[in-house]
Amino acid sequence: MQSSSTGRVLVVSALCFAPVARGLLVPARKSEALPWMTAPNDPWFTSMVGDCGFDPLRLASSPALLNYYREAELKHARLAMLAAVGWPASELWDGAMSSVLGLEPKLNALGEAPSILNGGLNGISPFFWGSAIGVGVAFELYALSIRFGNEPAAPGDLKWDPLGMFPTERSRQKRMSLAELKHGRIAMMAVVGYASEEYLLGTPIVSHSAGFFEPFWAHLF
Repeated sequence: MQSSSTGRVLVVSALCFAPVARGLLVPARKSEALPWMTAPNDPWFTSMVGDCGFDPLRLASSPALLNYYREAELKHARLAMLAAVGWPASELWDGAMSSVLGLEPKLNALGEAPSILNGGLNGISPFFWGSAIGVGVAFELYALSIRFGNEPAAPGDLKWDPLGMFPTERSRQKRMSLAELKHGRIAMMAVVGYASEEYLLGTPIVSHSAGFFEPFWAHLF
């Protein structure tokens, strides 16, 4: 009887102190993004490509939630990379392309691309908006068909690699995925910067960042 009671006490004690034991066994790590804070130590978090220990609100409380957030991050990153190129390209080539196609230029009086802050979005053809929404819905439906298919897929994996550029080695896959994520995060910041700079400075990106859009020898003479 005594040994049975002792066994129950040990089991209850182990359950009560298990979280404390885990905290003692797994040392806290500092966040790379916010060095003054501790980073999540959850195994599903630390194994994710691009982990910089940034989750101050502890939103990614499960593997499913973390995958959901990573999927959203990659979608925004890919759109931002397209926008980071498309925004200055539209300001550089809109006039010439409009002239060739016999259309009215869509840049505003300052030469800025149409945006929520710059205005001019009401001048864009409804056919363009319908086409853009249709393409977006098609991609989203395709992505959902993969997510709920029989084969599990990593966040952002659309099973699309026509040129076979994605490597087969796991280490190289991780490096390429990390490169995409870094470029996407920079692009998201760049697009916010485009909009802010044009609104605050009143000049197009291609003007006050001309060094990026002109040959270097143009500034030597």
